[in-house]
Amino acid sequence: MKTYTKHIFFSLAFSLLLLFSNHLYAQSEGSVYSVTGRGGVGTTFVSDYQAIGINPANIAIRKNYRDPKFTFGLLEGNVAFSSEAINTNELLSAITDFRTERFDLAQREEAISKFTDKSTTIDANVMLFGFSWTMPKKMGGLAFSIRDRMSSYTVTNSFTSELMFMGAATSYFPKLVMANGDIIDNPRHNGTGNLTDDQLNQVVSGTFENMDDAQPFSSLLDGTKMKSTWIREFNISYGVQLLETYDLSIYGGVGVRYLQGLLIMDFDVNQNGEFQSPIFSSSFVNPIDVLVDGLNDPTFDDRPMAQKLVNPKPAGSGFGLDAGITFVIKRNLKLGLALNNYGEMNWTGQIYSVDDVTLGAVRGQGVDNYNIFVQNEGTVQLAGSNNPLDWQILDESQRIELPTTIRLGASYEFFRLVHLGVDVIIPQNDAPGNLQEPLYAIGGDFKPFKLLSFSTGFNFGGNNDVFKFPIGVTYTSRKGFYELGVSTHDVLSYFSLSGNSSTISIAAAALRFKL
Repeated sequence: MKTYTKHIFFSLAFSLLLLFSNHLYAQSEGSVYSVTGRGGVGTTFVSDYQAIGINPANIAIRKNYRDPKFTFGLLEGNVAFSSEAINTNELLSAITDFRTERFDLAQREEAISKFTDKSTTIDANVMLFGFSWTMPKKMGGLAFSIRDRMSSYTVTNSFTSELMFMGAATSYFPKLVMANGDIIDNPRHNGTGNLTDDQLNQVVSGTFENMDDAQPFSSLLDGTKMKSTWIREFNISYGVQLLETYDLSIYGGVGVRYLQGLLIMDFDVNQNGEFQSPIFSSSFVNPIDVLVDGLNDPTFDDRPMAQKLVNPKPAGSGFGLDAGITFVIKRNLKLGLALNNYGEMNWTGQIYSVDDVTLGAVRGQGVDNYNIFVQNEGTVQLAGSNNPLDWQILDESQRIELPTTIRLGASYEFFRLVHLGVDVIIPQNDAPGNLQEPLYAIGGDFKPFKLLSFSTGFNFGGNNDVFKFPIGVTYTSRKGFYELGVSTHDVLSYFSLSGNSSTISIAAAALRFKL
């Protein structure tokens, strides 16, 4: 990989992690579009293979003899972008607009203010294939699926936000090295003024005259988090009826998943300034080539990207367990409890870490617009020959907990016309990909027509305090052999394009067959 290409990649990766990182929905709905439409309510709603990762007990539930024995689906999934920092117009522009306009100084200052202490998230959950079988004679149900789960979450403090958008010209540095070789006092450092736009465009690096004045990362990045994962799951779950009486039925289920780790980045500086050494490992990008100039790893997988995606050589692996129980009371009232994703990953690929060193210099002019795809190679250089970080290769493997959650759910069905429910999803650890706070969701389904059903509700909590109002619609064929569905996490975000936050999402099923 050439140096220019490496800097382009790292600038893109750095901007991506800082600007658009997420796990808001990763542990609330998986790839199930109908759960998306209900805002995450699913503990007592989902069935067949869609119950995997939510509540495996429901795999065994059959309402009557007409329910399908076999169900399989292809390419079900959801993608969600969410930010507390920028509105929907700005987020849409950041994703789709390939203009090369650059922020002036005033726009950079505004961006710094917007991103300070705000969360930004992305989540993608794609089920490549799913299958379930309801076995005869109340032997239960068996389900299998293959799913890719990608999630990131970022919160940037004031320093990180300023570094992101001002680069070397951040107020942290007292001296600035200009393109003509001059070294000038940074007027932002002592609060005596500001740079002009022309001066900003000429800044090459920020530095100290006396390195004893430099501060460690644990102090500068206090409160900053960057957590990202990409995991491929091979799931198998089993559900069975445990008890049946006239007024009460009890179902239980368990699930096992084999996990292939394709990417991890874990960086966290807590509010006390305690520095957790971040790690980075990937199946697709050689960390040595990206992070250190002049080195290469001949053992790294250099196959074309398409082959890596279909048959990756994972950077980590592990196992996870799911367990659930559902009570059906007088047929219409349901109560559910589930533990999901209990286990750990063992990352054995090329792993990089960084020590808590002092930040003495930075090169680059910062992110100059919200579009991560048009940043230049000089955005912020934290790697290669201009590296202010002490990157180290770890000899030992790293064991990381899976993002474990507990789900509580209840619902009531009225005459098969309306099904209303409530869910609470409680994170059990701070692992990459988990919710930061409990997520509360209320929602339901409404089926006024035989072929169409609608879903809606609202939720709050999780990774931000914004109320979200989802909506979804599902089409079922006349004889019920197949169905299609589409939903969004927050329909209001498409009408309030100029608000203070944003959510852009879509969930869909390419096709589900029931036999």
